Amino acid sequence: MPAVHHNLTIPDHKTLRAEATREVEQELGKLARPDDRFKRACEIVQQADLEIAAHSEERNQAALSLWFYDGVRGLEKVLGITHNAYVEMRRIALTGDPKANINPGGDPRARMTPEQRIAAALKAGVPRLDSEEAADRLPSLAATVSVANARRKAAMPFLQDSALALTEEPYGWSTERIGQLGDVTPKYVRDVKNVAARRRR
Repeated sequence: MPAVHHNLTIPDHKTLRAEATREVEQELGKLARPDDRFKRACEIVQQADLEIAAHSEERNQAALSLWFYDGVRGLEKVLGITHNAYVEMRRIALTGDPKANINPGGDPRARMTPEQRIAAALKAGVPRLDSEEAADRLPSLAATVSVANARRKAAMPFLQDSALALTEEPYGWSTERIGQLGDVTPKYVRDVKNVAARRRR
C-alpha cells in the first residue's frame, strides 16, 4: 500500500518563533515597573498555555492519523519539532511510553509495514481522521502551537525576574500579594522567583 502524498505546507517555524519572541520581549521590555511586567508576563504565559492546551491534542491527532493510516512521512517538519520528539509522540500514542520500542520484533532497523502501522494504531485507539482535512488543518495548528510555545518561553524570564524583584527592596512584597497580581499561587511565585535567583548567582 503506497503512502498517500499530501501537499502539506511546512510553516516557517524558525521565523514564526523569532517574531513571537521579539514581540514579547519588546512588549515586556517597555514596562519599567516590575508589578506591571509581572502581571503582563503572567497574562502572556496563561494565554499561551490555553492555546497550547486547545490546539496540541488536535495537532497531534492530525499528525498521528496521517502517519499511521496514510503513511505520510516527514511530519516533524510540519510540526516544527525534532525527529526524536516526533518518534516519541508516536511511541506514546501506541504504548504510553516515550521510550518503548515499536519496531516489529524489537529490531531497531525494522520498520512497520503500512498494514502493521494501521493495525497498531487501531489497537491503540489512535483516531482515524479524514486525510484531506487532517492535512489541511495540520500546518495552521502546528504554527499556532509553535508561536504559543515561543511566546511562553520568551515571557518566562521576565516573569521570573519581576517576581524576584517584587520580593526584594524597595518592594518587599509577599508571595501571596504577588500571586494575587498575576492570578497565580504563592507556590508558583516562590518557584519562579527561585529560578531567577539561581540564574543571578
